[in-house]
Amino acid sequence: MPRPPDPRRDRFWALQDFSQGHGLEIGPLHRAILVPEEAKVQYADVFDADHLRTFYETHEQVITENIPEIDFVLLQDGVVRRLADATAANAPYDWIIASHVIEHVPDLIDWLAQVAEITGDDGALILAVPDRRFTFDLHRPLTSVGQMLQAHELGDDRPSTRAVYDHFRSHVTVPAPHLWAGRTPPGYEARTYPMESVLKQVERRRSGEYVDAHVWTFTPDSFLAQLAELRQLGHSSWYVESIAPTTRNTLEFLVRMRRIPRGVDPTVDPDGEVLASEQGPDWVVDQHVANAQVRQLRKRVRRLRGRIQAMESSHRWRVGGAVVAPARPFVRLARRLRRPRASS
Repeated sequence: MPRPPDPRRDRFWALQDFSQGHGLEIGPLHRAILVPEEAKVQYADVFDADHLRTFYETHEQVITENIPEIDFVLLQDGVVRRLADATAANAPYDWIIASHVIEHVPDLIDWLAQVAEITGDDGALILAVPDRRFTFDLHRPLTSVGQMLQAHELGDDRPSTRAVYDHFRSHVTVPAPHLWAGRTPPGYEARTYPMESVLKQVERRRSGEYVDAHVWTFTPDSFLAQLAELRQLGHSSWYVESIAPTTRNTLEFLVRMRRIPRGVDPTVDPDGEVLASEQGPDWVVDQHVANAQVRQLRKRVRRLRGRIQAMESSHRWRVGGAVVAPARPFVRLARRLRRPRASS
């Protein structure tokens, strides 16, 4: 039986024809983008299906019975196997898909290298990446290439203490549409986890447990800038070939990355690479635009106030003339200025 229409899944198919070749979906959880009836696909995850179903049984948003069996389980006997080692028998893949995975990987540089290792030349890597500005990470700072280099040099094989603490301490619950609508985002007083719970997660990490967390935070622009920089530094064999930006009322953007053929210098800028805006990081540009809009609105308010004052002092106003219509733009502008804006 064919699956019901799913606009989100359609966005992935618009980036890549998964009916061609064979591939791997990493971390499908309960919303696998691909199923065996549609594509020649296998699944990989840190944990097996039983562990995932048990862990998420109290999460209302996760339909545990939809979690598929995992073909390649990375965590075995307390040790996280390399993705490339676990899936080597079926490589090379024509395409690999990972929805909300890249932000979780402890060592992003090594993860990209492993994915490249099992992908054929010119193969595709399709990612869904949460946009920090519209998720529970909205209070967290953006992570940097420097932190990626540090995690790689330290050989992180599980989320670091820094990542675990930041993830749980900064976590706030907020629907993306509220932020898109300009509602005031929740402040620090609305943190999801009390400090006691945060420190318990940190202690679990320090004891050697694998504590899942968002290690990296991105916006579309920061992702493009950082992935290009990793390639230019010789730390990645991938370039972004296409991007589907975050759409209104959603919290993720999609990218299609292309595997640079073996033997080709990855530091040489490839044709067709999608680069970040030259205007600067989008979180800075957005704030600049918002500030400019506020300045323009304030100018209009001052002009309208002058017009209203002139009308109030006029003979026509005093005798009850119709002056409601000219005041309406001022009322609308005043409401807009009073309405809190979402922080970027």
